[in-house]
Amino acid sequence: MEEELPFELLKRHKSYTIYQWKKNGLIETDEMILEIYEGSIRASNCELCGNAFKSLRDRCMDHCHETGKFRNIVCNKCNLQKSDRKVTSNTREIYISKCKSKNYKQGFYYIIQIFRNGKYVLSTTTQTLEEAIEVRDKFILENPQYFK
Repeated sequence: MEEELPFELLKRHKSYTIYQWKKNGLIETDEMILEIYEGSIRASNCELCGNAFKSLRDRCMDHCHETGKFRNIVCNKCNLQKSDRKVTSNTREIYISKCKSKNYKQGFYYIIQIFRNGKYVLSTTTQTLEEAIEVRDKFILENPQYFK
């Protein structure tokens, strides 16, 4: 007998979720990805902080951004605080992430995100880490009100 989920899955949730995971850099076998997916929809708590998931959207597939290997099913907060996502940030509110993409010649791009008072004040992409750092530093200089 199939265990019921505490939420309803959309029609194409499985295929869309797996597509997004691969797009964002997950590198695992198809069998392992199916196992990770099943674990993610059945998980009730973050594997790092232990907080209960309130909805399907609370959970994230955490993976190493360098190797592409799966690590945990975590909450959004823990996923954003992972050390391999950050570049020189002691506030835990400035992130530079490397994401895989076939749309870029080099096969990846960088996302720069600055989060303040519960909202993103900057979220943009660049092709190189150097450009990402430059965009981040320029934003910090031009917007001192967010960094007092």
